[in-house]
Amino acid sequence: MRSRSGTFNLQSAILPPDKDEKPKRSKFSVFKGLLLAMLSGVFYSAAAVIVKQMKNLHPGQLSVYRFLAILAMSLPQTVKCGENPFGPRDLRLLLVLRGIFGATNLFLNFLAFRYLPLGEAAVIIFSVPVFVTVAARIFLKEPCGIFQSVTVVLTVIGIIFTAKIPSRLTGNAIVYTSENIYGLLAAFASLLFSTCRFIVMRKVRSVHHAIIMFNFGWVAIIETVILTFIMGDFKWHYCGIQSTFILLLGLFSYAGQTLLTMALQCEQAGPVSTMRAAADIVLAFIWQTVIFHNIPDSFSIIGAVLVGFSVVFVGLRKWVSSLPKDSSQRKRLKWIIA
Repeated sequence: MRSRSGTFNLQSAILPPDKDEKPKRSKFSVFKGLLLAMLSGVFYSAAAVIVKQMKNLHPGQLSVYRFLAILAMSLPQTVKCGENPFGPRDLRLLLVLRGIFGATNLFLNFLAFRYLPLGEAAVIIFSVPVFVTVAARIFLKEPCGIFQSVTVVLTVIGIIFTAKIPSRLTGNAIVYTSENIYGLLAAFASLLFSTCRFIVMRKVRSVHHAIIMFNFGWVAIIETVILTFIMGDFKWHYCGIQSTFILLLGLFSYAGQTLLTMALQCEQAGPVSTMRAAADIVLAFIWQTVIFHNIPDSFSIIGAVLVGFSVVFVGLRKWVSSLPKDSSQRKRLKWIIA
């Protein structure tokens, strides 16, 4: 193309190189938070298997190993980002609270995984999306439309079937040991702290994820050491494979927590908690079948299918909400984002 002076204007003749690339990146970024949440669930469920296997060590001691790994692995990135390691001055209290809520939640989770069957503990602990969605609506003013409410209800129904509550309501007596009761109390108490953790993590989403993890690590180590001295004791692990398990526990825990933190930085708390809970519950029963040779019954299968549908619905809602407002597809499916 020639300008008025007769020279060839190369800039006006060639399209910007990124014009056609932006839609592709934006389409992927719509689901980025949900994918990160799902991957977080994969790593966390693998850590739960390790906790279940290492019965000679107190869950609190395993928690300390986990937090030591998180602190050590987050330190290089914390230094590299060049920001204050304790975070912005106005958010430091929230970062400490995030550490307290997260440490208490994990300590209780490990107790539940130790004293309850893996699948039963998972369905109780990861019913947290119900509480997170309500709390996010109250404290974060996040939207909670009809479709999202139906998704939460569907998840709860799946959890009820997975826990075999319908069969227990038919009159079959259930005898709980003291360890079972201990595990149940720990699982239900973890719901409260997990809900608080999601809300606080969403509040500090502007902070670099390495700084969040660094503060989480040092606060959690102090709290968990104190709790373990009060409720249990520290023992030396067995030689051999347990050393590898401890290293894997730290690696999986760091990966799961980092992915969850990143997911909450780019996605709302409700969908993130739903996606992670669904992944954790389904994987818990897979590990229970493959590793612990406990075949799920029809109630467990129905529950897993319902939870799986909730994941599909969450992803479908995100896709519809990302479409242009004048899109014909969005107009046809507008009831999904109502």
